[in-house]
Order: sequence, then structure tokens, then C-alpha cells
Amino acid sequence: MHRAYFFFLLLLAVAQAQETPSATPATTPALRLVRLHFVPPPLEGTISLGIYDAHGKLVRVLHREDAISDFTIGHDALETTWDGNDDKGQPLPEGKYRARGFLIGEEVKVEGVDYFFNDWVTDESSPHLARISHLGMGDNKLLLETETPAGKRSFLFDLATEKLFASEPLVLTQPPASSATLVEPVASASGKDGTVWAIDHVSKGSSALQVVQLSAEPAILRKLALAPDAPQPIGIAASPNEDRIFLLEESPALQRVRSLSLQTTSTPSGTAEAVSDWKIDFEKKIVAHENFALRDGAPVAAPNDAGSPPEHVAFALRENPLERDHRGSIEVSIGLGADGSFLQSADGLPLRTVSATHHLKRALLARHGESALDVFQDDGAVVEQFRITNLAQMMAFDCGEFELK
Repeated sequence: MHRAYFFFLLLLAVAQAQETPSATPATTPALRLVRLHFVPPPLEGTISLGIYDAHGKLVRVLHREDAISDFTIGHDALETTWDGNDDKGQPLPEGKYRARGFLIGEEVKVEGVDYFFNDWVTDESSPHLARISHLGMGDNKLLLETETPAGKRSFLFDLATEKLFASEPLVLTQPPASSATLVEPVASASGKDGTVWAIDHVSKGSSALQVVQLSAEPAILRKLALAPDAPQPIGIAASPNEDRIFLLEESPALQRVRSLSLQTTSTPSGTAEAVSDWKIDFEKKIVAHENFALRDGAPVAAPNDAGSPPEHVAFALRENPLERDHRGSIEVSIGLGADGSFLQSADGLPLRTVSATHHLKRALLARHGESALDVFQDDGAVVEQFRITNLAQMMAFDCGEFELK
């Protein structure tokens, strides 16, 4: 609706001596239909409207982020109807109810800010990998078998663009590694010129691991030592065209995939074993986080019993000149649903969609200045940060009390 029409309604309401908007039963009592009339606040934006019982409990979300065009425009007010049911479609008992809501101004914006705990998530289209179970190689792409919040998924990682693409379920095989040459192999992969790369124990009974390259004979061509306090390898893939390997490594704190390319190999004077120099092409981590807390405005991994910031944050509202009883502030929180997350009033009325991320487990709020809010939300794979700005550009309105029969 144009701003001029809002001011027309405003002037009309003032001329009618601020009469309280009415709620009248429809002509078919069997349907328990209630018709609501109200003058919207003079602000352009969307409307969220709820039905509340006599105790002030929200019992029905009647309108959620709806435009003016979603209402019937009457001679002097907007009109809508309620069927007397709750959000589950169940009839509510007879009694007194109230309809009230908020107009959320167009200036209230939601923007994505950052991602935490997961290097695989770089934009809103990135799949949310919670864990990688297997690696493979094919057509210059890294094959990944993964676990996501939505279940097991397969992906191709393009090495040139470093982008993930959904794939059909993968068949990942590993070549046999010679038990006569290796100690206790964990995993292996085919490499360049018929060679085999393997993750092997350094010695019998030892937990220390190393990566070795075997020739076709087989004989050990080179070794890559691994620091015992670093994440340990559980999977390996290798390029068929160059001396480049991909390691899947993990520790209790994180899981990572590293790409390493062979630079040089030399045999130091006085030694019989060659030493290889490797370059890390890329490294992507998934940080384990049962829960998270906020420290200096950023999320940090925390145990499940970690304390949390307040669930509600209060903001001043823009004054509604049509209201006799001014509601000067609102407490907001974050709601999590099957379709994503949304800003809501403290009593549960949805106000503004935040994201379409599914399978969300938790969310934390942090004030950002006088009229902005940071939302940190977690689906178990990644914590996303969103910022909601201009929260002062909201007005409350009241449609008045009525009787449901």
C-alpha cells in the first residue's frame, strides 16, 4: 500500500475520534467465523497478526509477514477473518479473545554475515557437511561421502573452482596394499604411474601413523611423517596424473581434508632414506561443537552445559499514533521451525524470516547497537551469523477484544 493511503487511513481514524476497531461475528454461526476490522499503522511494510486468549497467550498466528494486499481493504479499515481455531486447526473454547500484532517496516533488513566451524560452507548455496566418511578420486574431482543434517549425501569437489556439487551415491574402492611391505595399513589409494599410496602404522602395536608411496614392485618410494599430536589420517585419495594426495584426518576437536603436492625429494648426506618436501594446496576443517557460546561477539565451541546469553532482547518500538495505549518496546527472540528461522515476539508471533536453513538445533542472540541484532544459529554442521537491522522501524497495533461463541 502506498504511504499516501496510510495517511488517508490515519486521518480517517482521527476524524472518527479514535474508535476502537471492532470484531463482529459472521452471518454463519456454525462456522464460528469472526471478522476483524482495524486501521493499520502509518508505516509501509508487512503485517503479523495474532489471536490471544484472556490470559494473553498466543493461540493462533492469523497473519505472518503478510502484505496489505493479503487483507480485504474496506471503506475505513483493513479486514480479515478468523475461524475460531488454533494453529493446529482445533476449535478453541468460547470466551474473550484479543487480536493484536505488529507492522514491520520495509527498513527492517536481514543479511548474512559469516559462517563458523566449517570451511566447506562459503555461501548460502553451500551444502552443510557435518562429517566426511570416505574420500575418492575421479576426473580431477575429489569424491566425498558425507553426513549432513539431512542425512548421508555424496558430493564432487571440483579442484579447479573449489566448489561442491551434489552427486549420485559413490562407489569408492581402494587398491590392495602389500602386507609384506607395510606394517598395518589403514587405507590406500591408486596414484600416478601405477603407484599406491597408503596410510600405515609406523611399527607393530604403535598408534603412530605415516603415509607411504609404494612402487609397482612393490617397494617404498617415499614416506610422509605425521605429528602424533595432529589430527590423524583415516582416509586417503590420490591424483592419477601428479604426485598429489588428499588426506582425511580427524581428532576429537576437528575433522579436516588436506591436499598435499610433492615439491622435491632429496637424500641428505650420510643417510639412506630420501626426504620429501610437500606443499599444502588447501586445507578445509569441520570443527566439532556439541554446543557453542559467544565470546567477543563470535561463537566458540562449548560443551552442552555451557551457559547461554538471554533468549530475549528488548528494542524500542516506533510510536504508533493510532494507539491510545502506547507499547514503547518489544522483546524479541528467534524461532526455529521446519522451514528455517525467524524473528518473533517474546510470546511467539513471527515477525520477519531470518533464513531457510533446515534442521536447526539452537540459536543465540546478541545485540548489535541500538536497533540491530546478531543471530547465530546452528544445524550441527555450521554456525551461521545473520544481522537484523533497523528494528526500531516496527509499530504495534491492537484490534481490540471480542467474544468467541
